[in-house]
Amino acid sequence: MKKLSSVLIFIFVTAGIVICLTSSIFKDSIVKASSAQAAQGFVVMELFTSQGCSSCPPADELLGKYAAQNNPNIIPLSFHVDYWNRLGWKDSFSNAGFSQRQRLYASSIANSSVYTPQLIINGNEEMVGSEESKIASAVTKALALQPVVTIAIGSQQIKEGELIIQYSTTGNIAHNNILALLVQTRAITKIKAGENNGATLASYNVVGSMVSVPAKVAGSCTLTIPAGFISNNYSIVLLAQNTGSLKITGAVKKSI
Repeated sequence: MKKLSSVLIFIFVTAGIVICLTSSIFKDSIVKASSAQAAQGFVVMELFTSQGCSSCPPADELLGKYAAQNNPNIIPLSFHVDYWNRLGWKDSFSNAGFSQRQRLYASSIANSSVYTPQLIINGNEEMVGSEESKIASAVTKALALQPVVTIAIGSQQIKEGELIIQYSTTGNIAHNNILALLVQTRAITKIKAGENNGATLASYNVVGSMVSVPAKVAGSCTLTIPAGFISNNYSIVLLAQNTGSLKITGAVKKSI
């Protein structure tokens, strides 16, 4: 696990404890998450990760287990940061904008800092991305809350290398932005240098293009489509996010 602060040792110790957890804990967490779904709450799980971080693969796999549930109320996302590219391997999904997003969370969440793997829940709670029991508890808690904003994705149009998305909202959208994300369902990468040299890593719900616009009752977002785009391996995620607190107030995911 990698931190950009002096608390690196603490996080390493925490990760060591998490590794000792048994698989039965995660099975229990799946039951808890499913039973809370009836509350119609949502949880957005933003994992800040890197292919150049040796502590990140367990967190990536845990996020993949949540993604495999296909629960519309649980939205796991992988944001690959770029600050570990200097260690010998350039993360093929890294983006300076994702690193900046993580820094904004570090400045808004009490006692937070910048490290990998870091998981942010609904924009206002952070934890180590491989802490299974703590994550399960946070997911259950978030699912029990009602969303402030409800988002519906309307028509989608692909034109000249761009994806144009129509959306509508209900609820209190004051001081909110709509964040549109193009998400790759799964990717496999062979790592040829750095801390994970020789490994073949799986990444889940990888965020590619991202755009933020002021929230409207009815509006549109335009996302750039990558080369080699295959629609059945991608989905669209729209988040409503408070511009002050960075709390995520609503979320929706839809296949393309």
